[in-house]
Amino acid sequence: MDSKIVLNVAKEDGRSRLKESYHNAPYKLTHYGAANLTDHLEMIIMSASPGIMDTDHLHIDIHVKEEAQLKLFTQSFNKLHPMKTGAGQHTDVQVASGGILHYIPHPVTPFKDSIFKATNHIHLAEDAVLMWGDIISVGRIYMKEAFEFDRLHTQTKIFRSGKLAFIDNQLLQPKKQPIQKMLFFEGYTHQATFIFSALFAQELKNELDEILTVEYSDISYGFTQASSDVVILRALGSDGELLYDFLQMLGQLCWDFTLHKLSESKEVEVIENEGAEPLPVVAEAVVAESVLTESVVAKKKSTASPRKKRENKSKTEEGLKYA
Repeated sequence: MDSKIVLNVAKEDGRSRLKESYHNAPYKLTHYGAANLTDHLEMIIMSASPGIMDTDHLHIDIHVKEEAQLKLFTQSFNKLHPMKTGAGQHTDVQVASGGILHYIPHPVTPFKDSIFKATNHIHLAEDAVLMWGDIISVGRIYMKEAFEFDRLHTQTKIFRSGKLAFIDNQLLQPKKQPIQKMLFFEGYTHQATFIFSALFAQELKNELDEILTVEYSDISYGFTQASSDVVILRALGSDGELLYDFLQMLGQLCWDFTLHKLSESKEVEVIENEGAEPLPVVAEAVVAESVLTESVVAKKKSTASPRKKRENKSKTEEGLKYA
């Protein structure tokens, strides 16, 4: 089954509002809580299907317009059923100038013999901000299907101002790769990826260096600055819900940090605009009066009477005579 989800968000009257949406079976797109509860827009993707079946394909189209802010949620884990041909999902994202997108879906759970490919193409304006998450499970652990899926391929490309800024490409094939060992899952059952992209990514990285100093017994993680505007975090754990909550915590931290940076930039703009204003009229009058006074004094000095000039001349000649 081919399915499609379309979501367009724009800013009106100081709030981010849903301008256009489309979905077909088995998916549904609706507000996450009250529509006007926050200045940003919160939407949730719901599904009436038990999961993704063989030959299913989902296309998601997200457009966050200028200065709009969107938080997109999912309803539950994304289950990949046994397949022979394979299924796929493609997501196109456009975030305009000043826009913010926060999207951290629930984990993907591949059943035995499932084949799935997910591609994400994210186009950001120069000053747009992205918070993006992805969590992969190794399968239905309690059904003894861990690492029994056939193929799982995820690829995320981030473009900024039309140029490729970052690419994350993961191909997992348990039957061909030692993904339970070092440099793969290393004994864990879930892997999480969190990507933050903004012009002030370096500043966020500095904050994370101070905040993320705690070692967890059930989560192993690391983060780095992948480029000048991208910070990426990888985490391994044995509980999908725990990793999901961990990424949600990181996403909220980045969201608050972003709003703080935007508030700072607006304050700087106000100060710069105030500094560029012309001098007040009163100040101009004072300057003019000062110049006029100096002119009058100079004129008085140069307009001595003829008699005074003659007396000064005679004194000068007399002085030269006895010199």
